[in-house]
Amino acid sequence: MSINGALQIGQSAILASQAAIQVAGNNMANAATPGYNRQVARLSPSRPEFIGRGGFVGTGVQLARIQRTVDVALQGRARAAISDQNSAEIDQRFLNAIETIRNELTDQDLSSRLSAFFNSFSELANNPTDEAVRTVVVQQGSGLATSIRELRAEHANVRTEIDRALATTIRTVDGLLDQVAEVNRQIVETEQGGAGGDANSLRDRRDMLIDEIAQYIPVSTVEQPNGALDVLVGSVPIVLAGESRGITLRTESSGNGTAVSLRVKADGTTLTPDGGQIGALFRQRDDTVDPAIEDLDTLARELAFQVNRIHSQGQGLRGYSTVTGLNPVDDPTANLAADAAGIPFDIRNGSFEIHVTNQSTGERTTVLIAVDPATTSLNQLAAQINASFPGGTGTASVTADGALRIDASNGYEVGFSDDSSGMLAALGVNSFFAGSDATDLAINQAIADDPRLLAAGQGHIPGSNGAALAIAGLEDLGVESLGGRSLRGFWQSATTDLAVRTQAANTKAESATLVRESLESQIQATSGVSLDEESINMLSYQRQFQAAARYIATIDETLQTLLTIV
Repeated sequence: MSINGALQIGQSAILASQAAIQVAGNNMANAATPGYNRQVARLSPSRPEFIGRGGFVGTGVQLARIQRTVDVALQGRARAAISDQNSAEIDQRFLNAIETIRNELTDQDLSSRLSAFFNSFSELANNPTDEAVRTVVVQQGSGLATSIRELRAEHANVRTEIDRALATTIRTVDGLLDQVAEVNRQIVETEQGGAGGDANSLRDRRDMLIDEIAQYIPVSTVEQPNGALDVLVGSVPIVLAGESRGITLRTESSGNGTAVSLRVKADGTTLTPDGGQIGALFRQRDDTVDPAIEDLDTLARELAFQVNRIHSQGQGLRGYSTVTGLNPVDDPTANLAADAAGIPFDIRNGSFEIHVTNQSTGERTTVLIAVDPATTSLNQLAAQINASFPGGTGTASVTADGALRIDASNGYEVGFSDDSSGMLAALGVNSFFAGSDATDLAINQAIADDPRLLAAGQGHIPGSNGAALAIAGLEDLGVESLGGRSLRGFWQSATTDLAVRTQAANTKAESATLVRESLESQIQATSGVSLDEESINMLSYQRQFQAAARYIATIDETLQTLLTIV
């Protein structure tokens, strides 16, 4: 080996030691930097030199690469844990929000208001002619309707909050995808397809971006040979190399309000994430808030119909001179059972009775109105009632907004009974409640203005309490359309189900947090910087540098000796 070769060995050792010391120093400088992965200087022997007779001698050391210490499998598990934790926290947040809104553990909850409402009818049954008790019933009914409307509005506010959160988070993720695509381009350019070394700082930056994306939506990654990273949601790519395909929120009108979906900007592909904040927001919207609103609407609709079904056939302390149905139809020319009519309640084949009473003589005339909703329109029903009225005692008509109106002639009153079709309740004639769901449930204003119209009796028997008793019994009476549950039982069942889900969400959020913390500890053990370890490495590389310098000095002394001899 030549003297020059010996010097080259020393030089390689010095350069490699310097680089390794710099790597250790960079690790120590970034010990507290978020997202930084510890780097390791990988040294390898230089290519040996042939010196004859099958012999080879080493030519020194070289820096093979500066490598990040990253466990890709552990990194993937950690990202999944990030998505799971954020998903669980969103579930916990909104389930607790709905449970808080319902507030079923107080005396002001909806269950308590339902009981108070039905109890007021029980009191009315004991005192059917007491106008003070009638006023209490009206107040309880009005308070119940107001509570249901307010509860519905608060549920709708939660849905609005979810929609806003979806719009914000999806815009955030879309921006992060653009950044990932840009970093991909920089990595490919810097590494030159692997020929330019590892762009470790850029790779750390990209990992941080993907970790941040994982908070919002669960993703998987596939690294290409040139260093670019493809990002996928399920099997759908949202970043391909240096191009972001983007995501967007699509809003569409539906029969029940507004439907939202997550789409890929590039081609409109629907994404259905099952985790992360976005997946949880969709899940809470579709599986918690919308069903909770539907439960309220169902309760309000059945409460109105069941109470009105009894009330419409009963009698108060006085009859009506004029009564207008509170539930107008969309098309008075359409059959009452047709969708075009827009009646939210079921009407069956049957009949109902209209009673016309002469106020001065007390003489009462009864007419029977047959109902076939499959062949009868509201206009035809009004004409049939007109034709059935005894001459000059009253008229029936359809208002401009599609409601049935019945007017008694001067000196007469009208009342109703024996409705086997449900027509009176469906059209809101002689009803206690107005409205068909939780958005518009209200007490009949005519009854609010004159509690004497409140129907407590049946059969036109003075002092009768039949209707009041029947309505009071609705609290525990099974309703076929509610699966055999009572009104109060239906609501309690829905509330209990919500409480069970909320408790499960609380437990899941705690578990997800523990899993993420455990995985982060494992990542820190693998990729984190240990100052003690780096100090030891630095001392080791320092000794190597000193030895290389001493080696070069020895070669220099040898060279000087040779020159002196010459």
